[in-house]
Amino acid sequence: MNAKTFARLTADLSSDDFAKVEDAANTLCALRDANAYPLILEALECGTPIVQRVMLWALRNYELSDYAQFMPYVASGDDDVREAAQVLFMEGGDLACKALVSSLSSDNIELQYAAVETLGQMRSECAKKPLVSSLSASAPEVRELAAYSLSRFEGDDVTDALLSCLSDDSAVCIAALSGLRGRVLSSDALLSVMPLLSNADALVRASAVYVLDAAVPDSVSCDSDARVRRAAAEVTDSASILRELLLDTDSSVRTAAADAAGKRGMWMDEVLIPMLKDEMPGVRRAAAAALSNADGDVVISALVEALSDPKPGIRAAAANSLGKIGGEKAKAALVEASRVKNPILAGIIKNALSELEKRERGE
Repeated sequence: MNAKTFARLTADLSSDDFAKVEDAANTLCALRDANAYPLILEALECGTPIVQRVMLWALRNYELSDYAQFMPYVASGDDDVREAAQVLFMEGGDLACKALVSSLSSDNIELQYAAVETLGQMRSECAKKPLVSSLSASAPEVRELAAYSLSRFEGDDVTDALLSCLSDDSAVCIAALSGLRGRVLSSDALLSVMPLLSNADALVRASAVYVLDAAVPDSVSCDSDARVRRAAAEVTDSASILRELLLDTDSSVRTAAADAAGKRGMWMDEVLIPMLKDEMPGVRRAAAAALSNADGDVVISALVEALSDPKPGIRAAAANSLGKIGGEKAKAALVEASRVKNPILAGIIKNALSELEKRERGE
């Protein structure tokens, strides 16, 4: 491509005609001509954000040896430019990774942050070690992002690195706990998390609950902050604790407890049935869904009544539960409820009825 054609296409990127912009962008992004490479670099340096974005996409077609020159775009204030630059680096392999690692020692905090953000998205083994090193960065925001980024990586070395951040400031600690969530931790590691249940920051306490999971002590259900009690509801296997949290003063805790009871297959109809009258729709929906684990005329009658709830989501949850419980009364109620004028709700109810009938036929 000659310079004149390139200039015309670049100018078209600023057109008010969307079709012209799209055609120009597609043509430029498909460039592989070596003669166009210096033109791309020049446009990248002097262009508007949309021009920079297109040029960065075009550079993906070239074999690059110097990624350091593109680092400023990884830290761009324009989201689209930054995203295009990150993709360029993510596809650049070891050379791109080395440029990012070099930027970690920069005095420019924004550049450090951008390098950590991109390394985290690469999910490559070459990124793991520099991310661990970034947990010692002077800027807390860089340490926080490094901890969040490491959640994508496995290995005992990552686990140990995240555990070492638990004494850092709250934001970094929460990021580290997020990275530890779902990992299989040793007894010693769990013991190192336990003291955080007494942390002054409720978000730290709640994050610690998620990491401890089933090992969390029952006492957290009495925490003063609803976020911590909600976390306890989501992880506990204790039926007695869930019953307590189903009656919590905070609606989000009641919802979480009902969802947990449903997922764990716990039969708690004596508490869940009254929740079908809760003032909060989310609580009623969760209770209706959780009652699918129960049985008996009282439960079915309560769910049939819930089919008249003003909120479609609650009627849908009640229908699904009735379909799972089965029986003639549930079947008749679903047939009647399926006549609703809301086509989406009618479809959900008919699906529940269909599942009930399949089980009746032993399918």
